[in-house]
Amino acid sequence: MHPLLELPKDALTQILPHKDLSVLEFLSFKLPAIMVTTKHMSIEAFFSEDQPSLCDAQLIQDFPIPPTQTLDMLSKSSSEAVENRASSLKCAHLAGDATKTRLPLWVLTYWCEVAMLHHKHLEPWIRAEQSMERRTQLWKNEEGEEARRLVAKIYNALTCISWSGKLGGFVLTLILVPS
Repeated sequence: MHPLLELPKDALTQILPHKDLSVLEFLSFKLPAIMVTTKHMSIEAFFSEDQPSLCDAQLIQDFPIPPTQTLDMLSKSSSEAVENRASSLKCAHLAGDATKTRLPLWVLTYWCEVAMLHHKHLEPWIRAEQSMERRTQLWKNEEGEEARRLVAKIYNALTCISWSGKLGGFVLTLILVPS
Protein backbone atom coordinates (compact mmCIF):
# COMPACT_ATOMS: atom_id res chain seq x y z
CA MET A 1 0.00 0.00 0.00
CA HIS A 2 1.26 3.45 -0.88
CA PRO A 3 2.22 5.53 2.21
CA LEU A 4 -0.34 8.21 1.29
CA LEU A 5 -3.09 5.60 1.66
CA GLU A 6 -1.95 4.34 5.08
CA LEU A 7 -3.93 5.44 8.11
CA PRO A 8 -1.81 7.58 10.43
CA LYS A 9 -1.39 5.84 13.78
CA ASP A 10 -2.48 8.89 15.78
CA ALA A 11 -5.72 9.16 13.76
CA LEU A 12 -6.33 5.43 13.96
CA THR A 13 -6.88 5.52 17.71
CA GLN A 14 -9.31 8.44 17.41
CA ILE A 15 -11.55 7.44 14.53
CA LEU A 16 -11.74 3.63 14.65
CA PRO A 17 -13.05 1.60 17.57
CA HIS A 18 -10.48 -0.29 19.60
CA LYS A 19 -10.91 -4.04 19.33
CA ASP A 20 -11.22 -4.36 23.12
CA LEU A 21 -14.33 -2.17 23.41
CA SER A 22 -17.38 -3.95 24.74
CA VAL A 23 -20.35 -4.52 22.45
CA LEU A 24 -22.30 -1.66 24.06
CA GLU A 25 -19.30 0.70 23.79
CA PHE A 26 -18.91 -0.30 20.14
CA LEU A 27 -22.58 0.40 19.46
CA SER A 28 -22.14 3.92 20.84
CA PHE A 29 -18.85 4.58 19.00
CA LYS A 30 -19.21 7.35 16.43
CA LEU A 31 -18.79 5.93 12.92
CA PRO A 32 -19.74 7.84 9.78
CA ALA A 33 -22.93 6.88 7.99
CA ILE A 34 -22.73 5.17 4.62
CA MET A 35 -24.57 7.11 1.93
CA VAL A 36 -27.19 5.32 -0.09
CA THR A 37 -27.45 7.23 -3.34
CA THR A 38 -28.34 6.68 -6.95
CA LYS A 39 -26.38 9.76 -8.04
CA HIS A 40 -23.77 8.75 -10.62
CA MET A 41 -20.29 9.83 -9.62
CA SER A 42 -17.23 9.43 -11.78
CA ILE A 43 -14.20 8.08 -9.98
CA GLU A 44 -12.08 10.87 -11.46
CA ALA A 45 -14.23 13.41 -9.59
CA PHE A 46 -12.85 12.10 -6.30
CA PHE A 47 -9.11 12.33 -6.87
CA SER A 48 -7.29 15.66 -6.85
CA GLU A 49 -3.68 16.79 -7.29
CA ASP A 50 -4.31 19.61 -4.79
CA GLN A 51 -3.21 19.29 -1.19
CA PRO A 52 -5.86 18.31 1.39
CA SER A 53 -7.90 21.21 2.75
CA LEU A 54 -9.03 19.29 5.85
CA CYS A 55 -6.79 16.94 7.84
CA ASP A 56 -8.43 16.90 11.28
CA ALA A 57 -9.40 13.26 11.96
CA GLN A 58 -12.23 14.25 14.31
CA LEU A 59 -13.82 16.44 11.63
CA ILE A 60 -13.27 13.81 8.94
CA GLN A 61 -15.25 11.42 11.10
CA ASP A 62 -18.31 13.68 10.67
CA PHE A 63 -18.46 13.20 6.89
CA PRO A 64 -20.75 10.46 5.54
CA ILE A 65 -18.87 7.97 3.39
CA PRO A 66 -19.68 7.07 -0.23
CA PRO A 67 -21.75 3.99 -1.04
CA THR A 68 -19.94 0.65 -0.89
CA GLN A 69 -19.93 0.22 -4.68
CA THR A 70 -18.22 3.60 -5.08
CA LEU A 71 -15.68 2.67 -2.40
CA ASP A 72 -14.86 -0.53 -4.29
CA MET A 73 -14.21 1.42 -7.49
CA LEU A 74 -12.17 4.08 -5.65
CA SER A 75 -10.09 1.42 -3.96
CA LYS A 76 -9.34 -0.30 -7.27
CA SER A 77 -8.37 3.04 -8.82
CA SER A 78 -6.31 4.36 -5.91
CA SER A 79 -2.88 3.05 -7.00
CA GLU A 80 -3.27 4.51 -10.47
CA ALA A 81 -4.52 7.79 -9.02
CA VAL A 82 -1.45 8.05 -6.76
CA GLU A 83 0.81 7.30 -9.75
CA ASN A 84 -0.98 10.14 -11.57
CA ARG A 85 -0.04 12.49 -8.71
CA ALA A 86 -3.27 12.51 -6.73
CA SER A 87 -2.64 14.13 -3.35
CA SER A 88 -6.15 14.31 -1.94
CA LEU A 89 -9.65 12.94 -2.10
CA LYS A 90 -12.56 15.23 -2.93
CA CYS A 91 -15.98 14.60 -1.40
CA ALA A 92 -17.70 14.16 -4.76
CA HIS A 93 -20.41 12.06 -3.12
CA LEU A 94 -21.66 15.03 -1.08
CA ALA A 95 -23.61 18.09 -2.14
CA GLY A 96 -22.97 21.82 -2.06
CA ASP A 97 -19.75 23.29 -0.70
CA ALA A 98 -18.77 19.95 0.85
CA THR A 99 -17.83 18.70 -2.64
CA LYS A 100 -14.92 21.18 -2.57
CA THR A 101 -13.47 19.67 0.60
CA ARG A 102 -10.23 17.79 -0.06
CA LEU A 103 -9.28 15.07 2.38
CA PRO A 104 -5.99 13.18 2.76
CA LEU A 105 -5.77 10.05 0.61
CA TRP A 106 -5.65 7.83 3.71
CA VAL A 107 -9.33 8.67 4.17
CA LEU A 108 -10.10 6.16 1.42
CA THR A 109 -8.59 3.40 3.58
CA TYR A 110 -10.56 4.73 6.53
CA TRP A 111 -13.81 4.74 4.52
CA CYS A 112 -13.23 1.14 3.41
CA GLU A 113 -12.60 0.09 7.01
CA VAL A 114 -15.75 1.89 8.18
CA ALA A 115 -17.83 0.18 5.49
CA MET A 116 -16.49 -3.22 6.55
CA LEU A 117 -17.20 -2.45 10.22
CA HIS A 118 -20.77 -1.41 9.37
CA HIS A 119 -21.57 -4.50 7.34
CA LYS A 120 -19.66 -7.16 9.26
CA HIS A 121 -20.00 -6.01 12.87
CA LEU A 122 -22.19 -2.97 13.53
CA GLU A 123 -25.33 -3.96 11.61
CA PRO A 124 -25.58 -7.46 13.17
CA TRP A 125 -25.09 -6.05 16.69
CA ILE A 126 -27.68 -3.33 16.00
CA ARG A 127 -30.18 -5.98 14.83
CA ALA A 128 -29.50 -8.03 17.97
CA GLU A 129 -29.99 -5.00 20.22
CA GLN A 130 -33.22 -4.04 18.40
CA SER A 131 -34.51 -7.58 18.80
CA MET A 132 -33.81 -7.49 22.54
CA GLU A 133 -35.50 -4.10 22.80
CA ARG A 134 -38.62 -5.44 21.01
CA ARG A 135 -38.73 -8.41 23.38
CA THR A 136 -38.33 -6.12 26.37
CA GLN A 137 -41.29 -4.02 25.18
CA LEU A 138 -43.41 -7.16 24.71
CA TRP A 139 -42.56 -8.46 28.15
CA LYS A 140 -43.20 -5.13 29.86
CA ASN A 141 -46.92 -5.61 29.42
CA GLU A 142 -46.90 -9.22 30.60
CA GLU A 143 -45.97 -10.93 33.81
CA GLY A 144 -42.50 -11.66 32.45
CA GLU A 145 -40.26 -10.79 35.38
CA GLU A 146 -37.99 -13.75 34.65
CA ALA A 147 -37.71 -12.71 30.99
CA ARG A 148 -36.91 -9.11 31.96
CA ARG A 149 -34.16 -10.37 34.28
CA LEU A 150 -32.77 -12.45 31.42
CA VAL A 151 -32.63 -9.38 29.14
CA ALA A 152 -30.90 -7.41 31.92
CA LYS A 153 -28.33 -10.20 32.26
CA ILE A 154 -27.73 -10.12 28.50
CA TYR A 155 -27.19 -6.34 28.56
CA ASN A 156 -24.77 -6.79 31.46
CA ALA A 157 -22.89 -9.40 29.42
CA LEU A 158 -22.72 -6.99 26.47
CA THR A 159 -20.79 -4.58 28.69
CA CYS A 160 -18.15 -7.27 29.25
CA ILE A 161 -17.61 -9.00 25.91
CA SER A 162 -15.57 -7.55 23.07
CA TRP A 163 -17.37 -6.63 19.86
CA SER A 164 -14.48 -7.91 17.75
CA GLY A 165 -13.66 -11.23 19.36
CA LYS A 166 -15.09 -14.64 18.82
CA LEU A 167 -17.51 -15.80 21.43
CA GLY A 168 -16.66 -19.14 22.86
CA GLY A 169 -18.73 -21.53 24.89
CA PHE A 170 -17.73 -24.06 27.44
CA VAL A 171 -14.94 -26.42 26.62
CA LEU A 172 -16.20 -29.96 26.72
CA THR A 173 -13.68 -32.42 27.97
CA LEU A 174 -14.56 -36.08 27.79
CA ILE A 175 -12.83 -38.51 30.03
CA LEU A 176 -13.32 -42.02 28.84
CA VAL A 177 -13.38 -44.52 31.63
CA PRO A 178 -13.30 -48.16 30.63
CA SER A 179 -16.23 -50.08 32.03
